[in-house]
Amino acid sequence: MKKLMITAAASALMLGAAACSDGDVKTSDASYDSQTTETAEMTDANDTDIMMDDADVVDVETVYLASGELSAGELIGAEVMGVDGEKIATLDDLLINPDGSIDTVVFRSGDFVDLIGTKGALAYDQLDLTMTDDNEPGFTVGMTEDAIQQVAEFDQDGLNDYRLASEMIGTQADFLNSDESVRINDIIITPEGEAKYAVVSESALPGDERQLAFDRISVEQGDGGSIVIDASAEDFDMMPIFKYDRDDD
Repeated sequence: MKKLMITAAASALMLGAAACSDGDVKTSDASYDSQTTETAEMTDANDTDIMMDDADVVDVETVYLASGELSAGELIGAEVMGVDGEKIATLDDLLINPDGSIDTVVFRSGDFVDLIGTKGALAYDQLDLTMTDDNEPGFTVGMTEDAIQQVAEFDQDGLNDYRLASEMIGTQADFLNSDESVRINDIIITPEGEAKYAVVSESALPGDERQLAFDRISVEQGDGGSIVIDASAEDFDMMPIFKYDRDDD
């Protein structure tokens, strides 16, 4: 009798263990299904975000410094050689008219020509552009050192004289009807003496430089003047990316 009771008790325990085991398996399966569904939903959401991010990417053209185009930043400081083949001046600046034409250059001549030499002005077409084997610009002029020092001095129209390329380069230009601005890093000109476009960026740090047509820049002359760009801040991301690598290299 005791043996039968023990056997029955053992059977009851075995049935209880089996019931618990089945319950655990079902609970585990339900939990796994829930986690799998949640993971799938998160993956779908991430994929959707990636697709939306890709849709926001703007395909912008990349442009290069074309053959024959000149950097005003490189021209400033270039040597001016006289008829005897000796250096008689340095190019100090380019005088840019409101329509972008350049018919006058400013030079320094005399003692300590690169630092405190006397400023004078010559017609742009009086100088001939030369390029060294290292692609460095220079100029020649049919004058002697004595002759160039007799040229009338050039008077700058106060600070922020944005007729001058050197004054414009490095200056912040405001977008039209906006508090936002970009920095003018350079002005690209043609050999014939025309400011073709400006190189602009959102900061002074090297990186994302863009090409801006020069005729979209308006200049308020005189001391305290300003530079305004006929564009909105949102237009910056649509401007062509500019690279100094020449397109004929």
